[in-house]
Amino acid sequence: MSRLREAKMHAARRLMEQAAVDLAYEEGIGAVTVDRVCATAMMSRSTFFNYFPSLDQAIFGAPLSYDPDLTARVLAQHSRDLVVAACLIVMESVRGQVDDELTRKRFALFIREPGTTNAVSWTSHESRQGLENVIADWLREHPESARLADADPETEARMTVGFSIALGDEVMRLVGDEGGELPFDVAHFRTVRERMARISLPDG
Repeated sequence: MSRLREAKMHAARRLMEQAAVDLAYEEGIGAVTVDRVCATAMMSRSTFFNYFPSLDQAIFGAPLSYDPDLTARVLAQHSRDLVVAACLIVMESVRGQVDDELTRKRFALFIREPGTTNAVSWTSHESRQGLENVIADWLREHPESARLADADPETEARMTVGFSIALGDEVMRLVGDEGGELPFDVAHFRTVRERMARISLPDG
């Protein structure tokens, strides 16, 4: 593929992403449709689906890939709580360049519309599975971080990621209630994590 063609494809994708995110940011996620994105970006529906398999991906971005240096750093910093680590890995991976306005608006959508984090995380199988693999690999290499003596790394990783999705959703709600913005304070994660711990243990 020539550089010119590659640049044109990147520009077209970016234009449709910008249209989808701007519509969601200005009118709410529920107001966004493929037809409205195409009209705003002046693209056809067939062009849209050549770039995006779903409307959600145009709004929230492609499935995440996890940088090994980033994951190793976060896991080492939070080796005593892999639920928090998993949540931070996702947020750092989504955030990328903090000066990117598109990314900032995407985070704002998560904050403003409670439940979005949970819904997007569970529908993005590729992102979730990739994160489970990261956590399982860490547990194999660092068995001292494991909490479940009766389960294999894959099981513990799957449960850890499940908890981290709930954690992320509640952190977004907490940040939204406080009017917070990027970057999030780690204290938000600790607050929600402590609440989760209290309600997950049986009384007495």
